[in-house]
Amino acid sequence: MAWKYGYRKVLLQLDSTTAINILTSQDQTEHRYHNLVLQFQRLLQQNWEVRVSHIYREGNKVADFLANKGHSASIGFHVFESSDPGLTFWILYDVLGISQTRLI
Repeated sequence: MAWKYGYRKVLLQLDSTTAINILTSQDQTEHRYHNLVLQFQRLLQQNWEVRVSHIYREGNKVADFLANKGHSASIGFHVFESSDPGLTFWILYDVLGISQTRLI
């Protein structure tokens, strides 16, 4: 979607270092998500700047909310046409710069 809407500098934050390693690796080993990984890697090769980085879930509550929502969805690409009330709350939380402490 970022490419489609003309964004050419993108910061992609993921809470899974395993996912980051798989998506940015040159390893061509076949696995369940092999085709999805290849599609992602092709996107990265387009004429744009994409930085992939790790972030704890508490650091991006909007992404965490969407990831949790995605657990109940089928595998694939999903676009939400309207905002869920829970999502609206976390967007406001993010806009206000409210952070949450992570207990380790």
